Amino acid sequence: MRTPLAPLLAALAALAACKKTEPAPAPASASTAQAPFSMRDLAAATALDARLARFSLVASDVQAALPALAPVPAMGEASRPEAGRERAVRLLSELDVAYREAERAAAAIAHAGDRAEAKPVLAAAKAFSGKLAAAATGDAAALVPELMTARDAFGAAVAQYRGARARWRLDAPEPQGVEREFAEARREMERVESAFGSRSRVAPREEGHELDPAAARMTGLMAAQRARAAAEQLQNPLRGPAVQYAAAEEQALEAVTGLAAAPERDRAALSRRYHAAKADALAALADYFAALSAR
Repeated sequence: MRTPLAPLLAALAALAACKKTEPAPAPASASTAQAPFSMRDLAAATALDARLARFSLVASDVQAALPALAPVPAMGEASRPEAGRERAVRLLSELDVAYREAERAAAAIAHAGDRAEAKPVLAAAKAFSGKLAAAATGDAAALVPELMTARDAFGAAVAQYRGARARWRLDAPEPQGVEREFAEARREMERVESAFGSRSRVAPREEGHELDPAAARMTGLMAAQRARAAAEQLQNPLRGPAVQYAAAEEQALEAVTGLAAAPERDRAALSRRYHAAKADALAALADYFAALSAR
């Protein structure tokens, strides 16, 4: 059985920091798409990542509350389905706030190519929220197929948006000293997280073997220790968001690496813990990049 959050784990795991890459060939219809990313652009894009993660979290809460998707109530809990529906309806206002915040984050993106790539994911988020509202206020059971389709389309749009960013190079100097230590530890944490979130192979082109959960988890936790140590050595204004990021990303790692071995009854709560921690980590990372861009 899949948990309500499971289809979005891979998309969330893809919401990580932009690496310095060579630009792909320019699309014929998008002359500005190949402009390199500045650190300010990266901060704005990561802020949108964070808002999308927060929207996804609230959307999953709404979905989990819907009686048509909740577990069958035990004897004596006849009122539970109606209570779930009422909770789903109450959450709709929070879902709308989360969507509006994502809209504002997208509007703050100055990079023309990235702003264009953000439009489809916002459209998918709006469609998903519309299906959730219809299910919460109407016949949820009849709308389950449409709701699942909208949810999966949103997850795919998030992954597509994040992947599209790889076509631009990051126009920023490589970090040095403790900033480099923090960046390397951060990327290692995110690599492990992505492997668990997508259930992908570990370096398939180089090693060709399946993910070793125990070894990968240890690698991630060691990287988390390095990230915390480096974050503590950074000077303000970098230190604050770096420390917040390291703490939140460690929580995300602990949750996502525990999912595989968790009993079914614990998976929904563990998935939500990952979801919430990832949203916090991305928000802190956006602040970190913004602090870098202001120097």
